[in-house]
Amino acid sequence: MEYALKIEFEDRAVAFIDVLGFSSLVTSAASDPNALTELQMLVDTLSSAVPFLDQGVSKTVPVHLIPEHTYISDSIILSAPLKDDAMKNYNGLSLVVMRCIQLTHHFLKAGYLLRGGISTGKVCHNKSNIVGPAYQEAYELEHKGSHPCIVLSESAKALWKGYGSRMCVVNEDNIAMVNGLHDYYIPGNTERGVIEMAFNEYQALATQRINGQLPEKAEAKWKWFYDYLAAERSEAMKWAIA
Repeated sequence: MEYALKIEFEDRAVAFIDVLGFSSLVTSAASDPNALTELQMLVDTLSSAVPFLDQGVSKTVPVHLIPEHTYISDSIILSAPLKDDAMKNYNGLSLVVMRCIQLTHHFLKAGYLLRGGISTGKVCHNKSNIVGPAYQEAYELEHKGSHPCIVLSESAKALWKGYGSRMCVVNEDNIAMVNGLHDYYIPGNTERGVIEMAFNEYQALATQRINGQLPEKAEAKWKWFYDYLAAERSEAMKWAIA
């Protein structure tokens, strides 16, 4: 008997990411042609997002260190080895966090918020499937989350300590989360005015959503994002001036 996935666990950083608003869009698409068109565009974005980002990875990076990904329905799963003996400065958790920030900007450009969880530990992940306790924890973190952000498990948080990077921050609930709005990962950020333009676009999007007669829970998510956006814009400008 041939198995689709030979289970060989290794220590990896794992992210489970969900696109918010997908379920309601699917329901609307069954009877609304405009919603169907929007759904098709979102599905295309979901399926192409990680391959598009992979194209920007340097050819010098070993293939096994490029985050593996699985896309299904409205979810993207990422994982990367935590360490590599041949590359002493390699850090798989930082790599997964970076990819989560890139995806946050990518989907904001398309008009959507992300929610997810990142864990570290034993996982087996290849192109056909993913299994392991770290994956299960990342999945649970996403499903238990309320705010549109990607949070770190206790294991991931412990590994992140000491890096001193704004790639992860602690929110008002004292929860470590990926700083999805990190300005360094805004495409084209080296060009003058691009960062400010991106923040303006995100603010306009959030304002439109908040004023768009959304269900109460969806509106609350956009209001949370609006406040987070204002805080991160202020912080980004401090670093830009420093």
